[in-house]
Order: sequence, then structure tokens, then C-alpha cells
Amino acid sequence: MGSGDERYDVMIQRARELFPADDRVLACYLIGSYATGAEDRFSDLDLHLVVTDASIGWFEQHWDDVLRELSGPTVFTERLGTLAGGLGITPDWLHVDLIAHPLASFDRFQYDGVRVLFDRDGTLFPDGDQPAQHGRPGTPYWPESVVQMCFYFLGNLVTVLGRDERIAASQGVGVVRDQLIRLMLAERGVRRTGGAKRLNALLSAEQRTVLEAIPPTGTDPTDIIAANQYLCREVLRRGKALAEQTGEPWPADFVNATLAHLHQHFGVPFN
Repeated sequence: MGSGDERYDVMIQRARELFPADDRVLACYLIGSYATGAEDRFSDLDLHLVVTDASIGWFEQHWDDVLRELSGPTVFTERLGTLAGGLGITPDWLHVDLIAHPLASFDRFQYDGVRVLFDRDGTLFPDGDQPAQHGRPGTPYWPESVVQMCFYFLGNLVTVLGRDERIAASQGVGVVRDQLIRLMLAERGVRRTGGAKRLNALLSAEQRTVLEAIPPTGTDPTDIIAANQYLCREVLRRGKALAEQTGEPWPADFVNATLAHLHQHFGVPFN
């Protein structure tokens, strides 16, 4: 194992004791660094639960109370999107994520590397711990919604810059970049991911070079447009190749309409 913070080990042991006593909890497992043995002094703790379908509503409402049973007092908590759970920060800045998954939608292969703390019936993780693949490439697949969202956000650049919403436009560069990353993962056939702060191993050297070369963006419209042009060309190049490779249709009508929309308003090509 790595050299993490012993205070997280205390929380892990507390989870082993707490959740088997709660009939609503069917399994408890770790993802991220503490699951794969890569923890260091910068790691946080990512704890996930599988719960009965009937109890998921309760966990959606009370996840932060459960988190505090593990971590002790918190100075900050925040729900993570639409998930039944969120993050907590303790007074000494330990960072704990707690997420509950309903049994009906549980996917044991969702994350890259799992350390099982508790499996009530031994059926949710029949093989026990799941070693991380560390971004090991698989079969390329077609991420239809990713490509569509890329061009949706690119097309919205006309609106935000038309309103001189430079901050929103700058934020949008990051959104399109993140979709490009997801497209790159599909190129490599990477489906299982680990912690959000460990991306390097999931990408090839060429992909990382492309991402690191995205033009820097502040709030100058010229810089924002240049960054979006760069991203758009990468999505076009990679997306068309991946669609052909996987035998899936390229959304030509939507893409062409978006490219024409951008060119009409900004007077520069995006392809």
C-alpha cells in the first residue's frame, strides 16, 4: 500500500464496523487511491455504498449525516451533482467523498480499481477486490452524446460572446475540452476511470500533448475563439476517424450547421 494519512485508515476501519450493522447497506467499497494502493499524502478518501432501492431516497437526504458518522465534524459539505452523496471537509482538511448507489443501477465495473470493505451476501463483488487497469486500452467505442455535446457547446459560443459574457465563454472552453477528453478515452477504449485527479495514465502521450497545446484562454474574445477553433478541429479529426472505425454514423447535419453558424458570426473557419 502507499503512504497515505493514518487518519483515513481510522475512517476505513469505522466503515467496516458501521455499515454491516445497517440492513439498508448491501456493500461498501473504496475507489481511487485508497482502493489501488496508490495513496499519498495528497489523497482523499472515496467511499461508495450499494444500498437497497427502497432506501436510496433516505441516503439522498441524509448522506451528509452518514458521512459525519465516519469523519467526525465537517466544516463544509456539498452534494455532487445528482448523486446520492457528496463531499465533506473536516476541520483539519481531510477530504471524504461518500456516494450511495441503488442496487437497481449498480455497476461493479464502473470504476477502475475497487477495494471491497463489506459485501453482505458476497454477490455484488463475487471476486472480491478488483485491481485497477490503470487506463489499459480496450476496444474503441462510439461516444455519441459526447460528440453531440461538443458541438452544442461550440454553437453556444455565438450566444455568450454575442452578449459579451466573457467569463461564461472562458468557462465554456473547459467544458468543450472535457468532452474532448472523453472522446480521447473512447478512442483508447477506456471505460473504467479512477479518481478525478489522476488522468495522466488514462491518456496516451500523443493525447496529452494535444491537450497541453490548447491555446491559453483568459477573457479576451480573440483568445477564446482561438481555443475553440483548436478544440473544434481536434473533435472533428478524431470524431470522424472514430465514427468510421466503429461503423457508427457521424452527425453531419448537426456538425455542418454548427460550423456554418460559427463561421457566419465570427467570420473565421472552425474546421
